[in-house]
Amino acid sequence: MGIPKFFRWMSERYPLCSQLIQENRIPEFDNLYLDMNGIIHHCSHPNDVDAHYRISEDKIFLDIFNYIDHLFTKIKPKKLFFMAVDGVAPRAKMNQQRGRRFRTAKDAAEAIRRAESKGESLPKEAPFDSNCITPGTEFMAKLSRQLEYFINKKVSEDANWRGIQIVLSGHGVPGEGEHKIMEYIRNAKAQSDYNPNVRHCLYGLDADLIMLGLLSHDPHFALLREEVTFGPSSKKKKHGRIESQNFYLMHLSLLREYLDLEFSTLRESLPFEYNLERIIDDFILLALFVGNDFIPHLPNLHIAEGALGLMFQVYKKVLPQAGGYINDGGILDLERLEMMFKELSVFEKDIFEGEFEDLKWFKGKQRKNLDQIEKDKKKKKLVMTPRQQEIFRQMKELVESRSEEPIHFPVDYPARERTFIKNLAKELAIQHSIEYHEDGGDKHVYVEYDSEDESEEEMKEMREKIFKKYENAEVIEDEDVEAFEEKERQQYEAKYMDWKKEYYLGKMNIDYNDQEKMDGIVGSYVEGLQWVLHYYYNGVASWGWFYSYHYSPKISDLYDLKRFDIKFDLGRPFKPFEQLMGVLPEGSKRLLPSPYQDLMTNPDSPIIDFYPKDFDLDMNGKKQDWEAVVNIPFIDQKRLVSALDSKEHLLTDDEKQRNKFEESLMFTYDQSLNEKYPSSLPDFFPDIYHCHCRMETYNLPTLNGLKLNKGLCDGVKLGMQAMAGFPSLETIPHTGMLSRHGVNVFNSESRNETMVITLENEFADMKAQDLAMETVGKRIFVGWPFLQEASVQAISDENYRYELTHQRQDFVRHYHSARNTRNHQEIIKIQHRQDMFEHWRRKADKLEQNYNKRYGTITGTVEIIVHVLMLKGLRRLSNGALVKEYANPNEEMEYAIQTTVNSVECEDPRYEEKPATQIAEEFPIETQIFFLGSLYYGCPGIVVSNAKKNLAVKLVIDPNNSVEPDFGKKIANDFDNRVKYQPSFQVAKRLSMSGLTLSKLTASLYVICKSTDQRVNLGLNLKFEAKKQKVLGYTRKSRDSGWEYSEKAMQILAQYKEKFPEFIQALEEKHKDEIYSAEDFYPKEEAVSKIHAIKEWLRTVEVRDFEKVSLDAERLDKEAIAKIEQAAIEFTNKKSFRKLTIQKIPRDVLLKPAHASTRLQGQKFNLGDRVVFVQDSGNVPIAAKGTVVGIEKNNIDVVFDASFMSGSTLGDRCSQYRGMTVPGSALLNLTDMQFIDHRTNYSNGIVGPRSINYASNQPRSSLGQNGHSNHHNSYYGGRVGNSKNHNMYLNSNHSINGSQNVRAIMSSNRARGDGYVPASSASLSQRTTSQMYGLSNKYIIQNHATSHYRNTFNGNIRGGNGNGFLSRGNAGGRGVGLRPKSFS
Repeated sequence: MGIPKFFRWMSERYPLCSQLIQENRIPEFDNLYLDMNGIIHHCSHPNDVDAHYRISEDKIFLDIFNYIDHLFTKIKPKKLFFMAVDGVAPRAKMNQQRGRRFRTAKDAAEAIRRAESKGESLPKEAPFDSNCITPGTEFMAKLSRQLEYFINKKVSEDANWRGIQIVLSGHGVPGEGEHKIMEYIRNAKAQSDYNPNVRHCLYGLDADLIMLGLLSHDPHFALLREEVTFGPSSKKKKHGRIESQNFYLMHLSLLREYLDLEFSTLRESLPFEYNLERIIDDFILLALFVGNDFIPHLPNLHIAEGALGLMFQVYKKVLPQAGGYINDGGILDLERLEMMFKELSVFEKDIFEGEFEDLKWFKGKQRKNLDQIEKDKKKKKLVMTPRQQEIFRQMKELVESRSEEPIHFPVDYPARERTFIKNLAKELAIQHSIEYHEDGGDKHVYVEYDSEDESEEEMKEMREKIFKKYENAEVIEDEDVEAFEEKERQQYEAKYMDWKKEYYLGKMNIDYNDQEKMDGIVGSYVEGLQWVLHYYYNGVASWGWFYSYHYSPKISDLYDLKRFDIKFDLGRPFKPFEQLMGVLPEGSKRLLPSPYQDLMTNPDSPIIDFYPKDFDLDMNGKKQDWEAVVNIPFIDQKRLVSALDSKEHLLTDDEKQRNKFEESLMFTYDQSLNEKYPSSLPDFFPDIYHCHCRMETYNLPTLNGLKLNKGLCDGVKLGMQAMAGFPSLETIPHTGMLSRHGVNVFNSESRNETMVITLENEFADMKAQDLAMETVGKRIFVGWPFLQEASVQAISDENYRYELTHQRQDFVRHYHSARNTRNHQEIIKIQHRQDMFEHWRRKADKLEQNYNKRYGTITGTVEIIVHVLMLKGLRRLSNGALVKEYANPNEEMEYAIQTTVNSVECEDPRYEEKPATQIAEEFPIETQIFFLGSLYYGCPGIVVSNAKKNLAVKLVIDPNNSVEPDFGKKIANDFDNRVKYQPSFQVAKRLSMSGLTLSKLTASLYVICKSTDQRVNLGLNLKFEAKKQKVLGYTRKSRDSGWEYSEKAMQILAQYKEKFPEFIQALEEKHKDEIYSAEDFYPKEEAVSKIHAIKEWLRTVEVRDFEKVSLDAERLDKEAIAKIEQAAIEFTNKKSFRKLTIQKIPRDVLLKPAHASTRLQGQKFNLGDRVVFVQDSGNVPIAAKGTVVGIEKNNIDVVFDASFMSGSTLGDRCSQYRGMTVPGSALLNLTDMQFIDHRTNYSNGIVGPRSINYASNQPRSSLGQNGHSNHHNSYYGGRVGNSKNHNMYLNSNHSINGSQNVRAIMSSNRARGDGYVPASSASLSQRTTSQMYGLSNKYIIQNHATSHYRNTFNGNIRGGNGNGFLSRGNAGGRGVGLRPKSFS
């Protein structure tokens, strides 16, 4: 089905279903499934329209790795991570695959032709052919090896990838990716020990995933996908930074509840039990009618034209008469299905009439007399047919005779005559009524005279006048009306049949009168519906079945369906090369083994007709090119296989291997393993020297006689009882009703129907002050239906704010549970300032309007606002206890009280407060840590002992650089001095324009062209006051809230004024708040052309593509970042490494990587700050140091000192593989040391009163052999320097690409399996970085395994990060030297 259109329809009809993923607002999921082909396509050919675009396979593989890791990091599954790549598909899918690939090749050739016709010089390298993303190609075989390598690496090195089951179903495993996933879910659900509340998250771009998720009948199911946009913004390039990509969760729990509301009217009308699960199954069937991957849509049923809504109406009408549901767990009831088609055929006739508006015989000469009646009626001239004259005579006689016997008119009287009787009875003031027969079908009209109602002489005179009027009426002698209508019906049917005959003959060359051929297409379509449902609910019914037509039959021809005996033969899947030959066009022949290529091009090939060079595209009622039907011949499987068999002996061994099926693989962490995993790409990726990943064949859960469960499981939690984080409409009482509400989901009002929710305000009868007494200082859950915990700060109405006394000084609540924060404080009543009354009302109206227009939810008037601090997460106290942390007071959020609830049934266990654990339990031996002492702040190390009250650690330090360099701050200051901003009044003066004109030009400035009814934005869009956004490098807002503009912004403004002076002058003279018209600026005759000239100029400036960020965002530009990179290289070359042991340390002086998110919240950063990455999971090497080059809220752009394999360019602002956007809680700020501990003398657990400078205050004689203090006091244990008692040393070996690799080797105790440095080993010989890493290899990538940190300091070090610590890259157990061309 049309993916964007279906998603848009779903989002506008049920607007609450999708949730923007935000920090701390993602439910906890057990299982994450990736439909991998969407990722592969996204990372390999993001820009098909550009004939110049080229991308290497190396880059594709890295981007795929990063995308997978990004999704994994967002969701963090607890039990299963299932990645499924499309294998060979059933034959039914190959029709679509073949059409797509032929179309892709044609579009690629056309893009090249257009570029060459313009004289453009194209790169010599061949562009990436996306058709290679098909099972059996060399590219897919390589990708499988890369994915296996990547998973082994992540499991070995990333803590988040451990403790879960990881499954890879590659291209060698038959079946589409999403259906391999569903097969797992089906089989798992059939097991006796299946958890009915498993929480599923499925990533994919196909709209069919919504159906597959629904038919699982597991309510805790969400779909993850990128943000979808429509209109001009959707056409922009979509291959930007993944860190800036918005993702949405579509909650099927909400969709289920919406569907329940949609079909709720059936609860009363069904003569059998209402069952939502069966309603959902029928909904899935209805969606098939608008198109899917296996059979075409029914004619004229288009999503964009309301087809789904129409089918819902028909379904609600048909189901009560059907006797049961249509789709019984994947089995069609053909009789009930036929009832649907019969009712839908009425719609088909509407389409027929709409397409044939020239059928004038509807109101032609043959109908002139009836037309005359209508015309005379309009002139108020009374005319009658002979039958109506007879009716009048009977009713006149009834009145004049005053008979008490009623007149019963015949049942078969048409509506025209019944209306005549009713109107005449009203005029004569006699009673009339309609009597229905017992079966409720037939009805007739009768009239009667009631003598008791007889009035005075006036009534008699009035009736005489009426009698006279009707007696004088003109009677048009016409042929019998029934006869005419029959004749009319016959002519209509004849035209209708001609219309259908033309469809079959023109589209499929089928003679409508050939019953055998008609039975063929109708039977095949019904088979297709059953095949698809079987595929969805049970798996493949037949590998070889396919729908052998490009179009579906007309709806009215889908009758007498029981005559078809539907049976399927399972057969076998196509072999990979058979599918390749079945779906690839000649333009992609290089993807095939060479022996097969000739079959596509040789005129004597027995299958040459399968590969036409030219073919037609039929829009078939669609509007987008990609929706067109590709009219190419269907392949003949027997001929194809025979042709391939004749060439099979010419295949190489490698090609024969690619043509075989494979098994799925399972990956698990095994701490007992310590093996070398060879590189999957030796020239690019390193070996994994310490691989702890067990890789084995994976088999799906087996049924062994078990039955599939096609409904809800016993024990499932629904609605208000749903698992934490899974939203439900039921948490607040509500009603739902369909209406054209004009919801604005995609920046334009929807014209379609929306299920509008009306909330019941449970607080309607409460006063604000009473609510304040009950809620202020306590917990509440806000943001219905996506409920989030918050602490209530205040309650306000339009007159007063109610809050606790001394609230603004009492910040304890922000770090502790909100349950008991009021203590003995009282609620105080604060009247709004005079200027706040209107402000409060605007705020309240905005809350109401947002729910109303964005979410189709009527909250009612907002009379009370609740002011809250959102729960940010847990904060770890110095004693190790975890307590809730709420936002700061200046981050107060506001919600309408009627969209909040006081409690939830299931609270999120991730935010439960916990007491401190014992030191030994929290810091086992060999735990990796970062040191927070005043000296060596941020240095990494391991725990070597854990006494009852304190610990001992060994650190890896750089004795020559105990203080972080300040080159970043200096360069950031230089940047501030170089990029100057001027306040708006100075800019206006410089440009000789008013401040108001400047403000209008730099914002959005809409102008309406009345003659074309177009609204054009002629503003530069450099500032967004309402959204609190600016454009980097062009605008900013100063502390006094005034806008400032850079030199670049002023240059664009000057150009604007120079090119269009009349427009600027008119803007100066005509200031107004409402939208301008083109005639406000130019004479009417030239206004439109002038406005469009400005619009075209703005396109050349590309102001719409400027990057918009929040007002507090800061970034250094490319020039400044290049200087930072160079300074970092120079600093890194001076680094050396030593070990240091420190004893008697309290727990709060150490930071565990796993604790970073709970300890480092709220940390502040500035441009140029030096930072170290302190988490043991994610894309960045642990302990990697870098410099802050961008800040936007909690997202920090860092350029790291050395490259690493997951690194990005930060949007082309830094060198490849050097940058990354990470959350602030993953970094420790080394410049502004906000968690520094100044205590010294931890002897006997007593904290000394003074802080010391660890190095400068020591006498020279106490320095170690490398010039560093030995610190012979109770704080330090052992001595600094090269200890002969330690077994760690550096060993030069494995020379690659002419550079020397230095390997740090040590023995270790791996009992815990965490790869931490053992207690006996923490010494490194002092060597400079240049000595260690070999400067002959200029291009270095960091080691993702953190050889010295997590893999017991073992590993092949070929890329240091300059921080005295080796860190992990994204693809190896050691650093790796890359080909210089990969980085230059």
